[in-house]
Amino acid sequence: MWQRIQTLWLLLAGVAMTLTLFQPLALFSTQSVMGAENFEMYSLWVKNVSDGSIGKGLITWDLFALGALITMISFATIFLFKKRKVQMRLCVFSMLLTVGYIIDFAVRAWQFKAILDADFSIKFALGLPFIALVLLYLAFRGVRKDEILVRISSRIR
Repeated sequence: MWQRIQTLWLLLAGVAMTLTLFQPLALFSTQSVMGAENFEMYSLWVKNVSDGSIGKGLITWDLFALGALITMISFATIFLFKKRKVQMRLCVFSMLLTVGYIIDFAVRAWQFKAILDADFSIKFALGLPFIALVLLYLAFRGVRKDEILVRISSRIR
């Protein structure tokens, strides 16, 4: 199980999505008469940087749920090494969920930008879902190669 390269890809994808859950994804900066305010968007909420309060009505539980689901599926897929077809399906499902996470983030960021009337800038953690998407694809390719190898070797017998 641990000697297969797709195990490493799945582990790294799970770690990337775990980091995404707890790191700020974007920064919203507003200019007003009272001064500048900055808001950081996390997977679960949008937080005011200056006083640490969570913006009213700016909860993003759906992003957190998607990120947590992708993380759990990535880690669970590692232990399904004897069921390669299920592993391939879960990799594809995780990739689809990751694309959904990215789309959901884009929609939420656009909404919050309009609500806060703010400038938008991205943080490092926003790149992690894209990295996880690539890692999940690499894991899928590795599992597929194993499945093809097993089928060829059973035909030789």
